[in-house]
This record gives sequence, C-alpha cells and structure tokens, in this order.
Amino acid sequence: MNSIPLISIVVPSFNQALYLEECLGSVLDQAYPRREIIVIDGGSRDGSREILRRHERRLEYWVSETDRGQAHAVNKGWARAKGDILGWLNSDDRLEVGALDFVAGTYVSQPRAALLYGDVREIDARGGAVGGKKMAGFGLRSLLLGKNMGQPGVFIPRRTYDSLGGLDEALHFALDFDYFLRVWTAFPDGGAYIPHLVASSRVWEAAKTIQQGGRFGEEYRIVLDRYFARSDLPPAVRALRRRALARSVYFRQARLYFQGGDARRGVAWLARAAWMEGSPLEAARMIRIAIDAWRQRGSDAI
Repeated sequence: MNSIPLISIVVPSFNQALYLEECLGSVLDQAYPRREIIVIDGGSRDGSREILRRHERRLEYWVSETDRGQAHAVNKGWARAKGDILGWLNSDDRLEVGALDFVAGTYVSQPRAALLYGDVREIDARGGAVGGKKMAGFGLRSLLLGKNMGQPGVFIPRRTYDSLGGLDEALHFALDFDYFLRVWTAFPDGGAYIPHLVASSRVWEAAKTIQQGGRFGEEYRIVLDRYFARSDLPPAVRALRRRALARSVYFRQARLYFQGGDARRGVAWLARAAWMEGSPLEAARMIRIAIDAWRQRGSDAI
C-alpha cells in the first residue's frame, strides 16, 4: 500500500469556460505527487469541451453530457474516484498553492477524522479578495448557526464516503450544507482543521448564489426541518432550532437578496431573522452585515 494518500478532486461544471482553465490549473500545478482530477461537465456549449480536450492527458477522466445538476455531477465523479480522500471544486473556484500537501498531512496525522477542512478566501470575478472563512474551532453548532464551511476547502476521507454515501441529488442549493450536517451528526467529534488557506471561492454575479438566490431559503428550510425532526438529537442540539432557522435560513436568504439588489425582499427576510434570533446585539450585527451586502451589490461584475 502506498503511504502517500491519493486525493481525488471532482470538478462539476456547466458553461464555465471563463474560469475552467484556471480551476484545472490550480489542481494540475499542485506539487503533491498523488492526485487525480475527474471533470463532470453538464454538456457545455461555451468552449469548455475544447479546454478539457487540451488537458485530457492529465485528467483521470472527463465527460460532457447532460446531467441532473451539481449534486448528480459530483456523485458521478465520486463514484469513479479511487482516492483515499475526496473533494469537489466548482469550476469557478480554485485551490491555493500547497493545498493538497496540507490536506494529506492532516489526513495522515489525524487518521480518524471524518472531515478535513481549511481556510477559504472569497474572491470576486477578477480574482480580488473580498472576504474569507477562518475555520478554526468549527463544529456542529457553528454549522447550525449559520457559518458555512467553505465547500472548496472541505475534503472527505474515503471511510466517511463509504459510510454516508454521496450528496442528496434532490438539492441544488443546500447540497453541501446537508452533506456536512450529515457528517457532523454521524461523527460529532470527527472534524480535523487544516490551519492553512487551501482554496478560494468565487462570489460573482453569474454565480448560482446570486442568479437564483431566492431559492436558497426554501432548500435550507427543508434541510433543517428534516434534521430537527430526528428523534436522536441531544436536547442541547434540539434547543438550537429557532436560532438555526433565524441564521441559516432567514438571515442567509436576506443577505442574498441584498447582494442581488432586492432590498424589499431583503428587509422582509432580515426582519424575520432578527425577530427569531431574539438578541438585540445579534440583530444589530445582522443589520450591519446586510448593509454591507447592499453596498457591495454588483461590485464584482465583469
């Protein structure tokens, strides 16, 4: 058995030729010696296929055909992957230098970890930094109360995938949230933090979060209602339901409406979030963040 873990990166893509080459390059240029790249393209007609053909000798596998969405694409890729560690990288995101070495090092040093996750930088359409996610101290409570994991910086050991399977293909917006919630619930002490910047996530006007932001709240509500309906939740977790809905559903949806320039809907969702949260200090924080989102709307346009 090779002592160096194989890392499989699945890239789901659809009409993202603008960023696909940069995304692939960020993986191909890693110095880490054992990695495979699997690209599942949804039948793009924007030049993506030509990019994939140029790189196909360095790809483990690629296909361009109609699929049923992002979750289906990732699941198709993971089903083909041979890695000890699995990840997915959206085609407008990128890995940072040394990322796979950091991932492998944490995997080897903490072999019982059910998730490996590092810091993620948020970038705009031109690649400029606009924010970030510091993941030290993250846990189930963090996830429930509205802190995203930074999906490009999360990696799944094979044993976790074998235990839980892939993504819920009925979801198109909360698919990562749902999966990470399943992992943290099945392995409550199993996450391992990678103390490095490992990926950049692109936040720009053509991204799904902006184009179809109005559907996020609906799916996050479905996921949380399903989660809190479980009979095996500890009382301390069950007590978080109202605040989880306030932050992970209503406040998240409010921010997306403000980012998309829809102040009327943003205010309505923000008011519901603040009322459900119940804390004046938290309500003030929400309002400050919402104002920032409104001010920054459209600033990442190409």
